[in-house]
Amino acid sequence: MSAWLFSSMDLENIRTAYERLMWGFWDREAGEKQRRNWRSFIRTYNRIKPFDHAMIQIAKTGEICAIATVKDKYFDDQTPVFKAEIEQKRILFPWRVPFSFILYSEKPILTRFIEIQNYIDGYGLGEITPRDVMDVIKEVETKYVFKFKLL
Repeated sequence: MSAWLFSSMDLENIRTAYERLMWGFWDREAGEKQRRNWRSFIRTYNRIKPFDHAMIQIAKTGEICAIATVKDKYFDDQTPVFKAEIEQKRILFPWRVPFSFILYSEKPILTRFIEIQNYIDGYGLGEITPRDVMDVIKEVETKYVFKFKLL
C-alpha cells in the first residue's frame, strides 16, 4: 500500500473531489509542463492501486484539506465534474481516481509543505512517506478528537 500527495489549485477542486468521491489529473495536451512530464506521470499513475491513501493539498499554500482512500483508477471519463470543465464545456482532467472514502475539511487539517523527491510538476502528484501520512492523521486526531488506525 502506498500513499500519495494530490495537489490542487484551490479548495473548490478539493470540495468537488469530496462531493464526487473522485480526483482527476490533467491530460497530456494541457500545457508544456504536462507534455514534458507525461512519461513520469504515466509511470506514477500506473502505480496507484486500490486501498492506497491520498492526502489532498492546495499547492500554493501547503494546506492539506482532505484524506482519501483510493477505490480504483480509470482513464478517459468524459463527464465534466470540475468547475473549469463545466465552464469550458470540455474535459480537462480525464485521468480519474475514484475514492471509497474521503475525509474533507473546509479549514486546513494541516499546513505543511511535504517534501517530495519524485513530485511530478504540472500534475500535482507524488508519493509520500508513511510518516507524512501519520503526521496528517495525528493532526486530525488532535483537532477533531477522532481515533484512526491504519494498516
